[in-house]
Amino acid sequence: MLLNVLLATHVLSLLLWIGSLVSITRVLTAGAAEEPAVQARFAALARRIYRTVSSPWMGVATLAGFAMIGVRHGEMFRHGWWHGKFTMALVMLALHFVLGARVRAAEAAGRTDGVAPQMRLLQLGVLVTAALAVLFVMVLKYRPGA
Repeated sequence: MLLNVLLATHVLSLLLWIGSLVSITRVLTAGAAEEPAVQARFAALARRIYRTVSSPWMGVATLAGFAMIGVRHGEMFRHGWWHGKFTMALVMLALHFVLGARVRAAEAAGRTDGVAPQMRLLQLGVLVTAALAVLFVMVLKYRPGA
């Protein structure tokens, strides 16, 4: 029962975390063509989303993941799929912190036009990494006959 609650918490927090990262990239790219005062407001909004939505859900996802490892006493370390999923989780964490640095830079400058091209690339990176993580779990873990 505890494992199911942790798994549900992990999946929900991942959805909210990844969704918030994509939202941040969309906010910053949307403000790129606006006046500097509007860009500053977009940058401040992106920072608020990062601090109040993205970072907390990243923490919940990470803690729930480690809790599942503890509950299962590290049993998943023996499965090849887990190593791919864990690698994707590390990539997502790196993307989270890179995005945070870009958001802080945009807010400090009061402009979003300098980071808009980077945001499009980060958005693609977040989505591809999330899709690969799902692929690792669904195809490698739940393949017929496994």
